[in-house]
Amino acid sequence: MLKKYLSKVIKGEHLSQEESRQAMQIIMNGNATDAQIGSFLTALKVKGEISEEISGFAHTLLQHADRVKHSKPVICPCGTGGDTKGTFNVSTTVAFVLAGGGVAVAKHGNRSVSSACGSADVLSQLGVIVDKSADKVSEEIEHLDIGFLFAPALNKAMRVVANPRKELGFRTVFNLLGPIINPAQLDYQLVGVYEESLTEKVAEVLNLIGVKQAMVVHSEDGMDEISTNFPTKVSEMRNGKVKTYHIDPQRYGFKRGTLADYQGGNPEENAKIIRAILNGEKGPKRDIVLLNAAAGFYITNKTPSITEGIRLAEKTIDSGAALVKLEALIAFSREGIENAC
Repeated sequence: MLKKYLSKVIKGEHLSQEESRQAMQIIMNGNATDAQIGSFLTALKVKGEISEEISGFAHTLLQHADRVKHSKPVICPCGTGGDTKGTFNVSTTVAFVLAGGGVAVAKHGNRSVSSACGSADVLSQLGVIVDKSADKVSEEIEHLDIGFLFAPALNKAMRVVANPRKELGFRTVFNLLGPIINPAQLDYQLVGVYEESLTEKVAEVLNLIGVKQAMVVHSEDGMDEISTNFPTKVSEMRNGKVKTYHIDPQRYGFKRGTLADYQGGNPEENAKIIRAILNGEKGPKRDIVLLNAAAGFYITNKTPSITEGIRLAEKTIDSGAALVKLEALIAFSREGIENAC
């Protein structure tokens, strides 16, 4: 059944959103062979995926996910990964700052595949139980304003494409879909992408799947984060419209450094970095967390500007509120809410 969609893509023709939904449904239902899946992903890569296709795929994948229900407007700060820069877990650290500042966070992540340390790896090292049911994550968000969604536990249908993706060995549309298919059905998103050319496309996709407001970023020094060293391209989506601009970190008083300033390591090393930042240690690692958290506060309307967002991020860390969220998540994931309050 996948053959008719494969034939169309091989000819260089785009799929509609509905055709994309149907094609992904065939794959997720186990009605396509590994060879067909690999050929389909390769043909899409060669043709170039359009936003309607990516959003169609995302809709189907979200239907197959274990939904995380909640009553709060939520954000997920995350990246596609694959920028090969070896930085510490910036977006994971940002998640605790946002939660400490009063923004509900549904942090979606996985263990490392190509880097030294994924978000699930570092959270496990910090003491968080990451492999949980959707109901447990819902309770985390409701009671703590932060929950961790372990992708393999909540997106089990994705296993059907694991072997074809591994055998292909190059980036496919699934590298973009990872941050997009958050089972918490996000209101807001702060997404880093591995290529500058992808920012507008991913912002359009987020609009098509129902995200209210989003920032999609890629820095001039090649990171899927907002850099404090060089300007970062931002495609901001609000009210169904996308505008693109650049954030110049020097405008906000950050000193220019090098990528080495952000270097991380294994889970143990990155856990120490996160604790140091949340305990108030100053330096370039704190600075990049401040700037990215500020973007999160801004896109969720918590603050009217990046400048105000930086001030709130500083206050949240220095008051200990961000660290409290980390300790609460550790306690709740292990023992329950009575030990997290």
